[in-house]
Amino acid sequence: MSGIQALTPGSTSLLNVNNLNEFAKQYDGNVEDLGHEIHQLKRLLERTEQRLSSMLELAQFLEPYNIAFAEAYRLLCIALVLPVTSAACERSFSALKLIKTYLRSSMCDSRLSNLGVLSVESARAHAIDFNAFVDEFDARHHNRKLTLH
Repeated sequence: MSGIQALTPGSTSLLNVNNLNEFAKQYDGNVEDLGHEIHQLKRLLERTEQRLSSMLELAQFLEPYNIAFAEAYRLLCIALVLPVTSAACERSFSALKLIKTYLRSSMCDSRLSNLGVLSVESARAHAIDFNAFVDEFDARHHNRKLTLH
């Protein structure tokens, strides 16, 4: 999508008005305002000493100016949340296929959803310190039959 490329700081077509106009039309943006904003945004980026290397850094840079660059900032936020590929969707369906086996077919949707998030975000799940979690649970709940320590 050329509109997303026009919002990427490392791209040669950074802030290309034609590409951004097509992107803005797809998401009901005000093309006239966007043209004025892009002109001023180019000048702002030329004058700043900060070098931006990603769309996220550009969004963080524009956040204080989001009222002045409303259309550009809105399109940038849209571009940040659009999936570039379908790999994330495919990964989640693959994880659900592994989780929801015949034996687990009776689990409720909320538990299945939570297990799916844990499976997809396995790197973050492995980083959890379960000993600290058990210690905190033990400190909060004194009235139980099972002893944890």
